[in-house]
Amino acid sequence: DECLKIAKNDDPNHPGVQCGLELTTLIKMFLMPTSMKSSYLDWSVGAKINTPIKWKTIGRSWGCDGHPPRQGSPERCGEVFVTMNGEISHTVLEKTIQPGTWKIFLYGKEIGVDKVELHVQGDSGINGIINYLKNSNINLKLLARDDYYGANNEKEFYEINSPLKKTAWLKSYHSCGVSGRNCSYTLNIFMDIPNSNFD
Repeated sequence: DECLKIAKNDDPNHPGVQCGLELTTLIKMFLMPTSMKSSYLDWSVGAKINTPIKWKTIGRSWGCDGHPPRQGSPERCGEVFVTMNGEISHTVLEKTIQPGTWKIFLYGKEIGVDKVELHVQGDSGINGIINYLKNSNINLKLLARDDYYGANNEKEFYEINSPLKKTAWLKSYHSCGVSGRNCSYTLNIFMDIPNSNFD
């Protein structure tokens, strides 16, 4: 909490390095090393003592962060400041303009995590995420795309590869509503290819 407080009271474009993660670092954290034999991430992923992620969940608990407690809901959740090329990814308007956080949700089974959701919402700055990833030593192969309401609402489905990491699958969902100002961006990382591209 103190770390987030310091970041919010400091330069909003440069939160304390101990409080934030570069987006590529965050995504790679949830890609399995090629040396792993399991098809699941351990539930302790991202939970080291010095992590900048502020986990809200103690252990695993269905229904964290406002989700109803039922099977299929996230079992761990947290938030983190995210930077892109060293700059905070987006801002939100509180009493003053402040850096916004990304929400993290982990889904899975007793054996481990098989889906990670990264979600961000804000009035400005949530642009160019896929282009940023393509220029950051992450290989994205587009498998499917759906522009069902034009540029303000897009879904894309990728195969994602990074050195020393197993192949995973990424679904991006970008929506800016009717006004085009209140935008949200969701990235889902799957350890195994889902039955449907847009599940």
